[in-house]
Amino acid sequence: MKTMNSRRVFLGALFAALATTGCDESIFDVKNPGRILDDDLNTARGVTSLVTGMSADFSEGFDELAFTTAILSDEIVGSGSYFSTGRYRRGLFDSEDANGRWNDVQRARWVAEAGLLRMQAIEGYQYDGNENTARAHLFGGLANRVFGENFCQTVFSAPYDEENPGPGGEIDTGDAMDRNAAFQRAIPLLERAIQHAGSASDIVNAAEGGLAQVYMGLGDFSSAAARAARVPTDFVFAAAYSSNSSREESEIWQETHGRHEVSAWGTLAGIVGAGDPRTPWTDCSAPGSGCPSGNGADGETIHYRQEKYPTRDDDIPLVKGTEMRLIEAEAALMAGDLATAMAKINEVRTYHGLDAVESDGTIGQITGGDGGGANFTSMSGWDILDRERHLTLWLEGRRLWDLHRWDHPHLDGGGVVYKATVARRASCMPIALDECQVNEKVANLCISV
Repeated sequence: MKTMNSRRVFLGALFAALATTGCDESIFDVKNPGRILDDDLNTARGVTSLVTGMSADFSEGFDELAFTTAILSDEIVGSGSYFSTGRYRRGLFDSEDANGRWNDVQRARWVAEAGLLRMQAIEGYQYDGNENTARAHLFGGLANRVFGENFCQTVFSAPYDEENPGPGGEIDTGDAMDRNAAFQRAIPLLERAIQHAGSASDIVNAAEGGLAQVYMGLGDFSSAAARAARVPTDFVFAAAYSSNSSREESEIWQETHGRHEVSAWGTLAGIVGAGDPRTPWTDCSAPGSGCPSGNGADGETIHYRQEKYPTRDDDIPLVKGTEMRLIEAEAALMAGDLATAMAKINEVRTYHGLDAVESDGTIGQITGGDGGGANFTSMSGWDILDRERHLTLWLEGRRLWDLHRWDHPHLDGGGVVYKATVARRASCMPIALDECQVNEKVANLCISV
């Protein structure tokens, strides 16, 4: 009876609404307000939307890259059933695999770079000293840093030409270039972010940290340490995610909480990092874990579910003060100064509430280890730094680059739980097949494995 009465009330209200709207204006009509025209963004008021788009395009691709490189490296074990997961955990990655990640990073850096050219031409927009100008430069610089860290070669086909050169005088030709070209391209963008930031300390610190990262990428540890020293230990600048839509959600959350595609089981985080606040995880095989299953999606691997990103809208750090201390530590090791390196490492551990570690008195070299790539027990300076960067930057899209630049022993056929099927694991992503198919200058540079 209650249901019938409710239905009558609803139908009565519906007919009354229809009677008042008329035949040409139903309450069920959806009025399309129209597309936002491109020219509508060429206003001073439209700049904020442009910069928001830069942030969104950066984030949309970065979580996918962090997820992919985690499996390609020794950060995480592929515990799922995707075809790609099976390839990555065995160390295989070719130009077809690179398509999505190549498109993501090219879009992120192009949207920022082309957006800056557009912003310069907007009548009535105060370009110099504007926080939006600074933030756009920051995203352009960080996108190029990500490009250099993850791809074996770079290709720039736009947006810079003779009439609109880049901030470093770049002219984009579509030729294949060394990955260092992306680091070099990032430097003037990040410097201009600082120049235009004014009192926006978050932009200044993020740009200083980004410069430390790219100078380290170029092997200039003196400049890297100098920039790193300007960033407070507690600083974090992150790629933003949200539960508003699937595009804005974190892929790492989806593949560890939404399904069990990757696991910390057998990794450094799963063994040495147990109880470490930098590498939180849940043993889904334990009674009362609350997980839908104790195993990965492959039905075999125990699922140690990462809890660093426990919700779908957790942000992924891009620049952290704790990494800056480790850059200073690495610079010290490069200079043969073990005492300073250990002091910087322990500064990070103290910040996270962890006990200090003591070296065995030797600087040594990175030795790797069984299973995951880090040596779990060696107390030489380099092996300690290897572990500390691994744990501090866990699941932040940085580990594959560390393996590459260190020529890490893990790359020589190492594996986590699952053995590599190649003598030398992929340590960077090649030029994408998509690029080779449309750019005749690089048509013969794609690889297939």
